Amino acid sequence: MMQPTIRFIEHTRTIRRVLPLVVICLISALIASCVNPRPDLTARRPPPPPPTFRQAVKEYYGGHYYESISTLHRLVSAHSVDSRALWELVHLYEETGNYSQAVRPLVALRGLEPDNPAIENSLFDARVLGAQFAAAKAMLPTAQPTYETLFYEAYLQKQLGNSAQAKTLLEKSLSAHAHQPMAWYLLGDIAYSGRDYAAAETDFRKVLHQNQGWTMAIPPLARSILAQGKEKAAYPLLLRARDILPNDTQIKQDISTLESKYPELVKAHAEANSQRQQDTVPPRVSTFPAPSELAPYIRVALAEHLHALTIKTGGNYEIRSLSPGNSLAYRGPGDEVLHLKREGSSITLSKKAGTSILSWSSPVVLRYFKPEYTTVVFNLVTEAGSFFATSGDRAYRGEMIFRPGKDGFTVVNRLPLEEYLYSVLPSEMYSFWPLQALEAQAVAARSYTLASVGSFASKGFDVYGSVRSAAYRGVLNESPLTTKAVNATQGQVLELDGKPLKAYYSANSGGYTENSTVVWGEHDGMAAVPDILTPPRPHDLSLTHLYAWLTGSPPSYSAIPPCVSQASYHLVKWVAAAEIAHRANHIKKIGKLIGIVTRGRGVSGRVSKLELIGTEGDLSVNGDAIRAVLGDIRSALFVMRPVLAPDGSPRYYIFTGGGWGHGVGMDQDGAAGMAAAGYTFQQILAHYYPRARLTTYRSLPAKAKLPDAAAKPTTDAH
Repeated sequence: MMQPTIRFIEHTRTIRRVLPLVVICLISALIASCVNPRPDLTARRPPPPPPTFRQAVKEYYGGHYYESISTLHRLVSAHSVDSRALWELVHLYEETGNYSQAVRPLVALRGLEPDNPAIENSLFDARVLGAQFAAAKAMLPTAQPTYETLFYEAYLQKQLGNSAQAKTLLEKSLSAHAHQPMAWYLLGDIAYSGRDYAAAETDFRKVLHQNQGWTMAIPPLARSILAQGKEKAAYPLLLRARDILPNDTQIKQDISTLESKYPELVKAHAEANSQRQQDTVPPRVSTFPAPSELAPYIRVALAEHLHALTIKTGGNYEIRSLSPGNSLAYRGPGDEVLHLKREGSSITLSKKAGTSILSWSSPVVLRYFKPEYTTVVFNLVTEAGSFFATSGDRAYRGEMIFRPGKDGFTVVNRLPLEEYLYSVLPSEMYSFWPLQALEAQAVAARSYTLASVGSFASKGFDVYGSVRSAAYRGVLNESPLTTKAVNATQGQVLELDGKPLKAYYSANSGGYTENSTVVWGEHDGMAAVPDILTPPRPHDLSLTHLYAWLTGSPPSYSAIPPCVSQASYHLVKWVAAAEIAHRANHIKKIGKLIGIVTRGRGVSGRVSKLELIGTEGDLSVNGDAIRAVLGDIRSALFVMRPVLAPDGSPRYYIFTGGGWGHGVGMDQDGAAGMAAAGYTFQQILAHYYPRARLTTYRSLPAKAKLPDAAAKPTTDAH
């Protein structure tokens, strides 16, 4: 099975590294003993302390997975009825897919509690996940099945080739609990295999409706649509899948085949894009109603490594060089569709007819003569290939900077900080949430942005226009209530040690935020904070209790409807092992994925370090990078179980998680819950940032402020 394979590989690599040192040490010790033999102190040495459960948990959280298992085994040997240690062994073994070992403590637990159906169901689930299909089948029917047991029984029947029976069981499971993306995915797979493509389309759409980030459902959805002869509907979906999953060779092949067979699709798609671009009217906006000292400028990277882009101007504009002198390159009218294309180390600008306007190899800026004009950017793909990739048309205030580079060009939006926040707030929070939560978000986002200035100076911008920094979707996402929150808190920031606090925030903490040192290794005063309804943890949770926390419904302001959905607080996500290996191999060659081992957790339970073990090498991943490597994992607060193939290799990984985002700083859902309960924005900020002080932008030292705006056009030349 898989676990012995992991241990064998690890031991072999360790022996190769340490064997020469061991030989040298033995020789040195032998010589020393001959020269100066030591007295025997064995009789005086005190016996080792007895193992404790807390010691095992501490070892596990410290990254010593196998030492924790050893301690638990010593506990079980000393106290054969220690059910707590037995359950912990079950979860530890299941985490690495060692189901043959996990079954043993489950059998022992069944002997202690023969009438406990939860133990019987856990034993059945472990045998299914461990590909022990014959043993699992022998346990049917289960005495008291749950919707989860029904799902695993359906998975078992599907693996045994009984698709009709699997379909019936999945439908029964979904009738008991409808929010199961993987159950809908398996139904879609069964329907597709049975050539019921319409049903497959419905099922795969259901997957994405329940979780938009379930990216592995996008390609089969497109193929289900294509199989029904709806090429026109399938084509844009495949293009979207390519944008989000640029390394998926099968998607590229499907697109190429489709374009070769139906060239009219390419033409129709291009014509539709062209017509949409002509019909789009760039919106006009109102500017920030405050003195200029409260509206410093911020540079936001909308996208990097672009090779082509189409925009539409909202009013009379000019393009100037950003090099000394700001020389004028071009002036044009509003409502003009412009195409940018990378050619070598330069960018070429042309109009619809293909007429080239100009070409440049150093950064330039597009500026308007009136601040109410905006720029529409078509089909903008941000963070392609990442778990937070987005695609769509956007409209932006302010200036647009185009910076050529070796791997394409970067588009940077430069605008007043407060107007930037007009879009950040409704991109980060629902605009219908309580005003006090929105005002807390305005202050946190303003502080984070000020503290981020210079973070990407070498790239020519201050923050990313995605959740890598903060979600920023432009003018079309603005809302009157969130704009009101920005204006009501104008200039207010959080300060720590005389500087703007890098006030991190995330969508949902799962009930407990995390230390920034665990997530990024930063010592910036961002400590872990429990939800107000959650008791602080004097000790780390055992894996058993963490599993119960993530599968239960503990009280928390992070989970209060209507502000929060249960899917944001706790969720289950399946990810193909091949997808994880694909992402890992882009960082370091590991070959086929054999297993994953957690090598540390923070006080909230978030994984701080993960080791991916492959046939050709290992990869250690730390902190927030864990989410990106594993795929669309919303949070590093998770417990995991692999789903094994009959050969013992992992086929999928099941992540049972809590929260959404990195988990540091303010919990946005928690802030909404607190505001709904009557807390003020000052109280919300004080809870999540206990060391910070609320102050104003003008009171900060000059070095902490953003630069003023560069010279702008003052005369309308058209």
